[in-house]
Amino acid sequence: MRSSRSRVRVHALAGAGVLAVAMPTLAWAQQDPASQTSSLDTEGLEAIVVTAQRRQEDVQDVPIAVSAVSAATLDEAGIDVSRDLPQVIPSVQFSRSGASGLFFVRGVGTTNAAVGEEGANAFYVDGVYLGDLAQTINNFNNVERIEVLKGPQGTLFGRNATGGLIHVITRDPGDEVEMHGQFGYANYQTVDAKLYLATPLVEDKLGVDLAVTYRNQDKGWGRNLTLNREIHTENYWGARSKLVAKPTDTIKLTLAGDYYKNRDNLGVAWKIKPGTVGTGGFPGVEGQDSTSDQIPVTRQKVYGTSLTGEFDLGFATLTNVAAYRKARNASDFDVDGGPRNLIRITFVSTSRTIQEELRLSSNGTGALQWQAGFFYLNSKASNDSDFTGLAFSGSGVARQEIRADLKTNSYAGFGELTWKVTDTTQLTGGLRYTADRREFDGTSTNVLLNGTRLPPATQPIPRLKYNEWTYRVALRQDLTDGVNLYASVNRGFKAGSYSLQSPANAPFLPQTIMAYELGLKSELFNRKLRVNLAGFHYDIDDFQVRSAAVATPGANLILNAATVKVDGVEMEFEAAPADGLRLFGGATYLKSRFSKFGGPGADFQAPIVYPNPASCPAARFGTEDPGLLGPGPRTGGFLTCFGDVSGNRTPNSPKFAASLGASYTMPVGDTGKLQVTGLYSYNDGYYFEPDNVHRQGSYSLVNGSIEYRPTQTFGIALWGKNLFDKEYAIQDLTTATGVTEALGTPRTYGVDLKFDF
Repeated sequence: MRSSRSRVRVHALAGAGVLAVAMPTLAWAQQDPASQTSSLDTEGLEAIVVTAQRRQEDVQDVPIAVSAVSAATLDEAGIDVSRDLPQVIPSVQFSRSGASGLFFVRGVGTTNAAVGEEGANAFYVDGVYLGDLAQTINNFNNVERIEVLKGPQGTLFGRNATGGLIHVITRDPGDEVEMHGQFGYANYQTVDAKLYLATPLVEDKLGVDLAVTYRNQDKGWGRNLTLNREIHTENYWGARSKLVAKPTDTIKLTLAGDYYKNRDNLGVAWKIKPGTVGTGGFPGVEGQDSTSDQIPVTRQKVYGTSLTGEFDLGFATLTNVAAYRKARNASDFDVDGGPRNLIRITFVSTSRTIQEELRLSSNGTGALQWQAGFFYLNSKASNDSDFTGLAFSGSGVARQEIRADLKTNSYAGFGELTWKVTDTTQLTGGLRYTADRREFDGTSTNVLLNGTRLPPATQPIPRLKYNEWTYRVALRQDLTDGVNLYASVNRGFKAGSYSLQSPANAPFLPQTIMAYELGLKSELFNRKLRVNLAGFHYDIDDFQVRSAAVATPGANLILNAATVKVDGVEMEFEAAPADGLRLFGGATYLKSRFSKFGGPGADFQAPIVYPNPASCPAARFGTEDPGLLGPGPRTGGFLTCFGDVSGNRTPNSPKFAASLGASYTMPVGDTGKLQVTGLYSYNDGYYFEPDNVHRQGSYSLVNGSIEYRPTQTFGIALWGKNLFDKEYAIQDLTTATGVTEALGTPRTYGVDLKFDF
């Protein structure tokens, strides 16, 4: 039964948090212009153009909280893969599970990484939606910028953008021949190479480019102590190309394609978490080492193509995006992370999507701007898994076979109007209707030790249908030429679905969100300082939560927490206080908790784990009580009980996160320059599961680089990431056999040779 919808309300925390910080900024902004100019007489910051509202606009004019990171900033900060984005955008968190990347924006995300899961935050590349989570771990090469839109984007982007979205925009070939590249060598015997080539084929009419990326890490971050072999290695290569045609002044056609292959065990070389005991009494392991009985591996192959057409009709621009994508993932890993073969999962999963989007957007600068469109997605996800190990053989089962297919047809129509009420006031309203149709075919079959195949367990509800309305209302008020306030109300939704890893489970419900936001955007001192602030409150119904700690080994249970409340305040800034010096950073305070999950009368009870030996509370409801633990030392593994976790923090939602970066460039000789860059990021820590038992504590990361260019053509850079070698977990996975974890990247350093023609 669907939980009741939350009443519309604006919390004092959101408004007060923004206004408290905004008032001194506004006073600063209203100083005499002459005094502002004299205090910081240097070149200003470059304007940032984004497509957050599906049209090109200055980021400061968009009534949405947007973090736009340029290619130059990514390079300076040492961010060359999507999983490191949290280091420059504090409101974003990343977790990896197997081949999948899990992004959280302002505490909203999903911990379910199984095939068929699309995530709670949409991921786009050049306007193409990437529905498979394994495609969200991108190595950056020909990136022009990355836009992170915060809060529900249910009108113009729609599908599953409940917490926000990440949009990677790559560069187009221009009218000149270009060649950019770098070759690097780093510790852990890592070779890294990037090459970008672009050339016009017909002047002003036709251009083509090619971006190639290669990375090979031969030496592992740690060792498998049981098998005496290295683990945490990676081999990746990929290519992306665009062909851009402009047959007339009013037509632009872009044909794009990409292909990449990856083989690694960075996200699946699990170990028993230190301080815990695995089944059989095996203790946790410190550092990047593991005692697993096998060497895990993930092999990915991803490719796709898209055709984008833009047609200037005079009164409006017609845009059509058609895309095809396919991914294959073959993985083999040890879930328990210990020296006994308790749970081993081998699987081959595939996903294929076909999408079509048609948009018509008004041209001109009149008082009324509008756009309307249609979106269609057809996808199929398949999972072929085998579960083996002693955790099954104890009950006479040699192997559990999972075979599942999920087909999706999603249709959406949307529109948005922006009315310039006065010269300084702008009102925006948008509406989207989405119809999802899903068909599921899944079986779970136990094969006994004597070879007998038991009758398969099948999904009792083979079809799902969901129809949802999402909308947006935003009001923007210009206070001065460089300062504006905005307020918005947004509704978003994430589709309900099935677990392809546990096909006998009931489907889970859609997740809906109501978001209220108040923000301020400012550019001061002749564009030498940019400060953006936002306060927000979310009401989330039927929050989707994964629970791996269930009685069936290796099973994946998706539950719907009744309600989640999120309150937060965030700030971002960028400054150019002196010639050659640029400062940038931000901070996010977040309070994200389960308002209602479990307890008397709840539709679902929350999983709560207890280290064995233990027994579940007689009353069923309540948090962990040491009195329920049995006497003597821990024998290993966990007992899963179900109860009430209302008030607990949601997974992957740190209370406070911040980053601060600085880049200083100085001339050397007549043609050379030296650039020094540093980036500091802080995370207050987060929980991994709803029961708030296992937590990653606070940690800080420091990156730095020094680049010398004797000319504009050639350069050499020394760099380091996680310079103080801080150890932190990107995933803790609690199962019946114990807690396993995967750690983030340790200290890495190297040298890059760069060239630009």
